[in-house]
Amino acid sequence: MFSLSPAMHLFGLNWQLQQTENDTFENGKVNSDTVPTHTVSLPSGENGKLGGFAQENNTIDSGELDIGRRATQEVPPGIFWRSQVFIDQPQFLKFNISLQKDALIGVYGRKGLPPSHTQYDFVELLDGSRLIAKEQRNLLEAERAGRQARSVSLHEAGFIQYLDAGIWHLAFYNDGKNAEQVSFNTIVIESVVECPRNCHGNGECVSGSCHCFAGFLGPDCSRAACPVLCSGNGQYSKGRCLCYSGWKGTECDVPTTQCIDPQCGGRGICIMGSCACNSGYKGENCEEADCLDPACSNHGVCIHGECHCNPGWGGNNCEILKTMCPDQCSGHGTYLQESGTCTCDPNWTGPDCSNEICSVDCGTHGVCMGGTCRCEEGWTGPSCSQRACHPRCAEHGTCKDGKCECSQGWNGEHCTIGRLTVL
Repeated sequence: MFSLSPAMHLFGLNWQLQQTENDTFENGKVNSDTVPTHTVSLPSGENGKLGGFAQENNTIDSGELDIGRRATQEVPPGIFWRSQVFIDQPQFLKFNISLQKDALIGVYGRKGLPPSHTQYDFVELLDGSRLIAKEQRNLLEAERAGRQARSVSLHEAGFIQYLDAGIWHLAFYNDGKNAEQVSFNTIVIESVVECPRNCHGNGECVSGSCHCFAGFLGPDCSRAACPVLCSGNGQYSKGRCLCYSGWKGTECDVPTTQCIDPQCGGRGICIMGSCACNSGYKGENCEEADCLDPACSNHGVCIHGECHCNPGWGGNNCEILKTMCPDQCSGHGTYLQESGTCTCDPNWTGPDCSNEICSVDCGTHGVCMGGTCRCEEGWTGPSCSQRACHPRCAEHGTCKDGKCECSQGWNGEHCTIGRLTVL
């Protein structure tokens, strides 16, 4: 028999449920005919603002949602998407969640109060790239008029929680680098009959029998089936896919004749499988800001889409030579009439005092400004010789060569998710 508590993990973590029509799960045969299902698409932001009904600090708050109603929201990185559901009597509730394949989402629940990374009654950590469920290709409507619909690969996940009566606060946290489209709904489970070993968390218990999720076999779902790695178009090695000729992408699921993002981020055009970016942008999907002249006329360094010119050069692309009279010493020294030479101010050197001195060599990834090195995007350190991490890494981790190594009790790509266990 089950021991009911305010929040319990009945069938384990990270269920991979495959949803079909009318909210019926292929493996579980559970359908929601008794609960009307509607879709709520929460408004996206305009002019750069976040979507949702209310936004405060690092959260999007959608208010109270009805059980059985699907909600959809684009969640920016490092942001909580919050909502609440009212439970009128203790019951089992199934959460059905749709994620993009590269999403890293933490799902938190807490009775009576909003949850956080360290205060919650239950938590589920979902990694879209590790879900075994089959991918399905859906067309998502473009956010702005005039743009074509784009093909997005989605994964389905789900889990069941036993919730006491009251207001339950839910929070979806995006721990990835990019904004992610997250969609979920909830379904009441009228009764639960115990299954052998709770199906090892790899299936759904229906009337005492295990209905295994994709990738698992056996009466108790204890045997793993071999998943199709790298979409069958590559070889899995050392944590990544090495694609066969003719395929590309993290899962080797995109033909080389197509672009990974067919719209090239709205900043370019796809030509024979490669994005030709508009002026001022670069990257595989034209996602990075670039200088109009990336080389800055060979007289400066491009940092965050802006040219920072070497001494003696100016203009948007460092194309203008700043000619100075010798007796002006470039504005950084004193001209000695007797000798016809310049005596330079501290931190400046050269015949005309036009070269700034830094305490260290800024190397090839930075430029000396104000006596210190100003680094290119993706580089850091006094001499711009170290690869940079996401700024939030410093909260609970240490950056080493561009990778965030988490402190004890924290995990996630940027070390922003706690690993505390609720007793």
